[in-house]
Amino acid sequence: MVKRLLLAALLGAVAVGGCQCPDEDLNRFDPTIQKDAFEQDGEARVDILWVIDNSESMLQEQNKVSNGFADFFGTLITSNVDYHIGVITTDPLDGGALRTYDGPTVNGCGPDCRYLTNAVTCDNPDIDVSEATNDAAEQLLLDNCQAQLVFRNLISAGIDGSPFEEGFRQTANALGVATLDEDTGLPDGVIPDGNSGFLRDDAALYIIYVSDEDEGAKEDGEPVHYYERLFEGLKGRGDERRVSVSAIVGWPKDPGIPGLDEVCPILETTFDGRQDTNDPEAQVVLEAMAGETGCEDQPDPGEDPVTRAETGGRYVELACRTGGVVTNMCDTDYTTALDSLGANAAGLKRKFILSRVDELDIGDDCVYFNADDEKLDCNQDGDLDDEGIDLAVCVLGVPLGGDGQKLLVPRSERNGWTLEPATGALNFRGKFVPAPGTTLEVEYKLRVETDPTDCSEQ
Repeated sequence: MVKRLLLAALLGAVAVGGCQCPDEDLNRFDPTIQKDAFEQDGEARVDILWVIDNSESMLQEQNKVSNGFADFFGTLITSNVDYHIGVITTDPLDGGALRTYDGPTVNGCGPDCRYLTNAVTCDNPDIDVSEATNDAAEQLLLDNCQAQLVFRNLISAGIDGSPFEEGFRQTANALGVATLDEDTGLPDGVIPDGNSGFLRDDAALYIIYVSDEDEGAKEDGEPVHYYERLFEGLKGRGDERRVSVSAIVGWPKDPGIPGLDEVCPILETTFDGRQDTNDPEAQVVLEAMAGETGCEDQPDPGEDPVTRAETGGRYVELACRTGGVVTNMCDTDYTTALDSLGANAAGLKRKFILSRVDELDIGDDCVYFNADDEKLDCNQDGDLDDEGIDLAVCVLGVPLGGDGQKLLVPRSERNGWTLEPATGALNFRGKFVPAPGTTLEVEYKLRVETDPTDCSEQ
């Protein structure tokens, strides 16, 4: 067995953003072991704009976002990303102005502070205050993560806003692209007082919508692709993909309608305007987007009655057009969604495709990660008896915020890696999403040629 200390030396060149499949020399010590290496890229700077519906039905959803902030923020704070995080509302009366922090004094966010930066400290990004009273939560966050305290204050936008939610228009106001110069035909760059400094030319832009109704201009507003061009134009020609939109909105929970995690690949087939290239389920998705069925957002015990979230079709379309994340507002909690949002906002890839996943040893029963698999000594302790650790796949990464020490990444749905057999992708969640510029090393056991089992036929 190849010792762990030799792994880095055996790995060869790394392909940026993908697998550099090792040459035959790399596996000369054991031809039944494959080693892949992946390099994480990502934005060094990102401006994140949360656009919050502050109409009267949104209290529960604002609470779910603020309570799940640790899942969103953990990746950002430990990935060394230089971030700005600001919050505006969908209310036309607010005009796209960034909300002002008005909580207890914290270093890095003084009077009239309008957005969160790395200057606000967070010693414990995993602190959970969702079960604490307001006073207790405030003290816990002052002691453990002042950045989370600032965010909770900003995201709690109230519920006295206009019932006419202008998500796209207010975003345009906030970013200075709402009106065009008559002479040049270009955005005039006029922004609300106090928004200066939030948007940086050299940073990626990440917009996140949270609303229980569709974007307010759906009846007579500009088409979605107009706002796609408008927002992407902020970064100039060739840099459009440095702008991404995500959305937490209503979506039907109907077995006959694809879930939001399936929608973007289906919807993308309609963007070329050709009917013959549409996914077979595209019409179902388009009809769901145009409807108002939505879903029921179940309250926590003792809280307000069930509320209905209208289908957010325009928000979903813009997110899919820009490669963002879409999440159903009626999910019980936003843990997984906010984890994904944090990784996307940081510009970090969460999936890496193995070069020879079809040859992975999964035993005679063709079931992944159970007792009859041929295992590797992942933690190098001399035996193969460590349940959940010694598997057919070993993953080494750099824990975010670490000192460069390569540590074993656990197999975990919440905080580690999982394998998608259909795509051959390792999917990372939680604090083990590889940080910018770090190298991920994967070692996995292959089936031997004499193995009579053909799992592809099962």
